[in-house]
Amino acid sequence: MLKGAAIKQLESIRSILVQIECKDYSTELNILKKASIGRHIRHILEFYECLIYNQVNDSVNYDNRKRNILLEENVTFALNFTREIIDTLENITANKQLILVSSYEDQLVTMESSLYREITYNIEHTVHHLAIISIAIPIHFDYINLSANFGYADSTINYLKNKKVG
Repeated sequence: MLKGAAIKQLESIRSILVQIECKDYSTELNILKKASIGRHIRHILEFYECLIYNQVNDSVNYDNRKRNILLEENVTFALNFTREIIDTLENITANKQLILVSSYEDQLVTMESSLYREITYNIEHTVHHLAIISIAIPIHFDYINLSANFGYADSTINYLKNKKVG
């Protein structure tokens, strides 16, 4: 179920990537504080990359992202990388303990976590960035079709669904 939720969000990214024109993908937008759709997608994908590919001694550090410009500027590269992440997530069979490493005010902080907890974090992180993207797309790239639930957390979708019933 957890992997499925992560994959569903990554498929939302793929739904943008298969529709967006290459020149639009890397266009800096004022509404996004001069960021692009590509920059937000790169940011999401690199968090997954840190979690599933860049663990060192069973620790994960999202601060040490590669910031690969190809993910930000090349739609095909981002689309293929998203597929690779989905394939890797599908093959996860068990939880494991991890150490989360973060830097705050120039101090390293470490804490216990787990693979499943960090997948959960990545799901929520993805939803947050997709919500931001969902603001810009209708304004700048109205040719892109977004699902009605694009950029919403599952809890919000369920809340809105139950609100209509009640």
